[in-house]
Amino acid sequence: MATAAEPETLAAVSPAALALCSRRSRARHAMDLLFRLLARLSPRVAKLIEHDTALAAELEERRNAEAALRAAYGELETRVAERTREVTQANEQLQQEIQDRRRTEQSLRYSETLLRRLHEDLEDHIAERTSELTRTIAELEAFSYSISHDLRAPLRAINGFAAILREEHADRLDADGDALLMKIETNAAKMAQLIDGLLDFSRLARAESVSAEVDMAALARGVALELAGDERSRTVELTIGELPRVVGDEPMLRQVWANLISNALKFSAPRATPCVAITGEARDGEVVFHVRDNGVGFDMTYAEKLFGVFNRLHRADEFPGVGVGLALTRRIVLRHGGRIWAESNEEGTVFHFALPAAPARRAA
Repeated sequence: MATAAEPETLAAVSPAALALCSRRSRARHAMDLLFRLLARLSPRVAKLIEHDTALAAELEERRNAEAALRAAYGELETRVAERTREVTQANEQLQQEIQDRRRTEQSLRYSETLLRRLHEDLEDHIAERTSELTRTIAELEAFSYSISHDLRAPLRAINGFAAILREEHADRLDADGDALLMKIETNAAKMAQLIDGLLDFSRLARAESVSAEVDMAALARGVALELAGDERSRTVELTIGELPRVVGDEPMLRQVWANLISNALKFSAPRATPCVAITGEARDGEVVFHVRDNGVGFDMTYAEKLFGVFNRLHRADEFPGVGVGLALTRRIVLRHGGRIWAESNEEGTVFHFALPAAPARRAA
């Protein structure tokens, strides 16, 4: 039974199997073709994929660059706006400064004009006052000189009559009369000294000075030795240091040394051993000299009165003099463009006077 049925089954199955086999065969063939095609296309596809990846990366970079560019552009706009504001503010400040400068320049021009006018008016006023002062000084000097000369005649008469009275009528004078006659002669002598001082003071204003280089050490030493020679009755300790040279009138400067050294000797006389020291040094474009003594000194409250004409800080019976020497000294120093001052305490007095320094000598 089985054997007889197999051919029928085979006959029935074969077309389906064949069809299936055919489809499978075509499928395999198609797959082979597909694999072959894929094998051929895979390099291109890989390249395309690679290219696509590169394009995507480049696109991403461009997007990032565009984003960075936009950010930079925004930041640049912000900075430009800030700089624009700053420039605008600076321009406004500059305009304000220009306006202020213009106003300042206008004010300065006005001030200069006003100052120039004031200066011109002041110069005219100074010239006028100087002329008036010069005339007044000349008149006062002429008056004092004339008065000094005119006073000599009655003073000589007083002295002459006093001398006649003493010579011819001395036996008729009692003690009181003799004392009164002595007072007349003493006061007449004092009056003569005052007139001489006034004449010296007047002559100094009219005297012409001759400027030359002066050896102050030799000048002071000569004056000191001459004055110390008059003090033979007592021992005087006199020291003179190195003194710089100055430019000035030698006779006038000799008078300065004579007045200051004699003043030091006079007021140190009450001491057991009078001491006078003369020093000097150059400083700050001037030469400062010092005359120091160990005398009785004076009250510094009245220091300014020392250099006034006929001003005295001690009684005439204590120390002789008429109060003209220091006034003459001050006038001479001022005439040389200098200055003079004094300091005093219980140990003594020191007079300082400063004169312009002599020009430096050129090497030969």
